[in-house]
Amino acid sequence: MRRPSRRALRATLEALTRKYGAAYLRTSALMFPRRYREPGDREVVGLLAASLAYGRVDLFSRAVEHVLTVLGEHPAAAVRRFFPRRDGKALAGFRYRLNRPADIAATLWALRQLLEDSGSLKACFLAGYRQEDEDIRPALTAFVDRIYRADLTAVFPAGTPSRGFRHLFPNPRTGGACKRLNLFLRWMVRPDDGLDLGIWPEVSPAKLIIPLDTHVARVARAFGLTRLKSPGWRMAKAITEALKAFDPADPVRYDYALCRFGILEGVGKDPRVASRRAAAGRA
Repeated sequence: MRRPSRRALRATLEALTRKYGAAYLRTSALMFPRRYREPGDREVVGLLAASLAYGRVDLFSRAVEHVLTVLGEHPAAAVRRFFPRRDGKALAGFRYRLNRPADIAATLWALRQLLEDSGSLKACFLAGYRQEDEDIRPALTAFVDRIYRADLTAVFPAGTPSRGFRHLFPNPRTGGACKRLNLFLRWMVRPDDGLDLGIWPEVSPAKLIIPLDTHVARVARAFGLTRLKSPGWRMAKAITEALKAFDPADPVRYDYALCRFGILEGVGKDPRVASRRAAAGRA
């Protein structure tokens, strides 16, 4: 299978980025934090929405809407008041694939503790962020470790988080792609372009890792951005490094378009289609 030239690939990436802009917001979990103006609400809603963003958009959107309805008009303030034994009853009807009411109650309880300790999710993340680190992985690992240090016995009396809770917050230390956490970071860090929010300017976009899912992996292989077969942190890192050839300061800016391309045009199911389009220099 013929790989596109660098010139053709650059043209295709830029064309896709122009095409898949804010008009496609309803196809992404990013639509949820975009509803809010306050940074604290955007952080909390962003982490909740990204964590639940697995499966079809129409399905996980119902799950996110359920949680946001419980939290009300000011989600960050509601999280700061949340107490599982008192407020968890409002989550009784929650069901989404691996996740049950206890997983969401534990998440809200953990976030309350993070907010009380650090003041904001940004401050909590920045506590583990170092400019000298090669990429975002050490800071993200520290952030997830902090989530797991929260006292969750009010939800899980034995002190062991459920499988569903662990699914919401995978640790980069294990080598997984951590797609949804990297998605959250993309939203927070990248400059406001009508899609991403740009509310964490202290973090360099150059250190972000692409949120790797099946669609991005297949399109990236078709475009020659990676030769790796197994999705994981290693592949996400390789794709990100390849994209730095086109934008070293902000390589992950192509993520939204690559993902939309794979989902909405079905390119992820047949990478030969992507390869032909890329070779022709068109989207």
